Amino acid sequence: MNRLRQKGITKTRFCHLCMLVAIFVSVSFFGAKPHIVFNTKKFDFGEIIAGDSVICLFYFRNAGDSLLKIYDIRSTCSCAVSDLEKRSFEPGEKGTIKVIFYSTGRKGNIAKSIFVSTNDKENRVNRLSIAGFVKKTWKCEPEKVDFGEIGERRILVDTVTITTESVDSIQIDSVTTEPEKLHVEIISHKGDTVRLKVRVATSKITWRFIGVIRFYSNIPEARKIIIPVYARVKEEDVGKN
Repeated sequence: MNRLRQKGITKTRFCHLCMLVAIFVSVSFFGAKPHIVFNTKKFDFGEIIAGDSVICLFYFRNAGDSLLKIYDIRSTCSCAVSDLEKRSFEPGEKGTIKVIFYSTGRKGNIAKSIFVSTNDKENRVNRLSIAGFVKKTWKCEPEKVDFGEIGERRILVDTVTITTESVDSIQIDSVTTEPEKLHVEIISHKGDTVRLKVRVATSKITWRFIGVIRFYSNIPEARKIIIPVYARVKEEDVGKN
């Protein structure tokens, strides 16, 4: 009788032990999860000169108790390129997302976003942001030459002034124009200021004129400068010789 009772107690204890193991495994399996934590989600690079690039670093760690996976990193602008050496991080492991911002063609206040997709159920998509100010140190006035409506066949003339704070003396090279009826010449060159004279012969314009002036400079943020030129014939004069 005692032997049967002892066997019953042993069996009961074994069952209890199996239940505890099952509960522990269940909690460990279902309770473990990754958790991504960023030191900061915003990077302010301050003020830079147009044409410069800046590296923005976002530090993070896996504060969870299972493997963290980075599925995707994408930005709202091609001017911000992201990089990450690896995509999986063990619990407690740290990582760095590097974003390079290229300011060419940008000016003024900058606000761009980067979205990081992970297997963290509480942070499926993390929004990172970069901000700052891009200072344009050169001007082209006007930025385009628009002669507007023309009703008289004549030579159209205008001037374009280019100034900069980047260099002491502007250098202009390889000036080209399209089409042939568009001409440009340098009429003044004094240190950081260059003035161009733009001429268009309207005798062969039948409806509208679209031209372009291209040249290279030593301005760091404006190595290649393009100036569009427009003109259009008045509606009542269209078709006249």
